[in-house]
Amino acid sequence: MGTIHRFSGVGGGWDWENVPLRDYGPARPGVTVRRFISRRDKSDKLEVRYFELQPGARSNFEQHNYEHAVLVLRGRGVVRLGEEVLPIQFGDAIYVEPDEIHYFQAAEDDTLGFMCAVLDKELRVTVYGEQTLTIFDA
Repeated sequence: MGTIHRFSGVGGGWDWENVPLRDYGPARPGVTVRRFISRRDKSDKLEVRYFELQPGARSNFEQHNYEHAVLVLRGRGVVRLGEEVLPIQFGDAIYVEPDEIHYFQAAEDDTLGFMCAVLDKELRVTVYGEQTLTIFDA
């Protein structure tokens, strides 16, 4: 049977039942992630995550050999795709190609929240070969 993670955010907060909030780590202050659909939910093909970047915060500046799809659900900021830095806002859908260098950054005065869908880690290896990941200095 499938799973529903009900939205439980109040007072401007974004939260869902039974979806733990994880800090993205000391290298990315102000960045959190919630993994919705994953192996925890018995999905072995898909992972859907919600990232939230506090004002001015930035995701990893990275490149990897798999694609992902992003839907902005909150706020505004910029996305770097290759050599271009483009403004993004609520409702924008973004496709990141395999091996494309990229990052997401919240505006200095706004929180940026977005859903990101990727293939499950093991399926990524099946489709794209051994995973590669490069994180760049900004």
